Amino acid sequence: MNIEMINKVPTYNANIGSEFDDASVMLKKKNTDYTFRYISFLALGAVFADTTGLIDPRISITLAVIFTILSIRFYSMLKKRGYAEQWTLTRIAAESFKSEWFKFAVGGGDYPLKDNVKIEDSINEFKKNLQRFHDEYIESMHGNFKSYLNQVAIEVDEGTLDIRKRDLGGRIDFYKNERMKNQMTWYQSKSREMKNKYEKHVRFFRGALLFGFLFGATMMLNSWEIISIGFLSENDFFSIAIAIGFALDGINSANQYERLASAYEKSFRELKDAIRELEDDKNDIKTDEAVFWDFVEDVENNISSEHKSWSLTTSSKNIH
Repeated sequence: MNIEMINKVPTYNANIGSEFDDASVMLKKKNTDYTFRYISFLALGAVFADTTGLIDPRISITLAVIFTILSIRFYSMLKKRGYAEQWTLTRIAAESFKSEWFKFAVGGGDYPLKDNVKIEDSINEFKKNLQRFHDEYIESMHGNFKSYLNQVAIEVDEGTLDIRKRDLGGRIDFYKNERMKNQMTWYQSKSREMKNKYEKHVRFFRGALLFGFLFGATMMLNSWEIISIGFLSENDFFSIAIAIGFALDGINSANQYERLASAYEKSFRELKDAIRELEDDKNDIKTDEAVFWDFVEDVENNISSEHKSWSLTTSSKNIH
């Protein structure tokens, strides 16, 4: 598996989790590539099996068998290497690390700013939690990829501590702008991207089915000798069109464009509502540290629900 990750996680700052993000992108690309290959080869096998009238039947059936074997080969490799599952686990690791860093930096969740809590204790708790996330991630991975992040060194940089030292208003502004608005913008752009990709696949799918319907109707008229087109009697273009159509639908289902678009749109609206709540002077978020702690925890839980939901469709393992 040609995927490289460093063995040492660097000092944590606003780019926390970037090495997991990069690995997640590569794993997703691998999953998409192998999915496209096995579905495409399967469709090509069906095409050549149904075109014995256009080329030498021996060549046609030989190509059909070859492409079908290639399809089975890539399907087996896809399942054996578990790209979809490992991509999901890596993305969850990245988002979990980011979420924990933001909570620590602004004094939310498990890292509240209290007079009776020493900064050293909060730092140790933060490191312990990240180490736990890392260990659970390594335990869940398999194959060659498991060895790429077998060590972790977690240090808190001065920039993170400077954010934590700000007053409540300063930390609220940082969290709103650097976490909530940035994440909201990302969700909005990804939702639009997934919607566009889904609509393109729908158009191609409908076109393939229309192509199949027209050929099917023509072949029916040809069989009833209402029209006479010789090559239609020797080739099953109707089945070819249907195979292509369902190949396109299979690729679309594997990429889950429609599901992703809905999930990103839902997360975008939740963050938009949370920002509206934060900016409302009628609540106590801007004046009460304890209320802010809970607010940050709720926001991070909402964000994590989006990426952790992937585990329901890609892995049978428990992901915490």
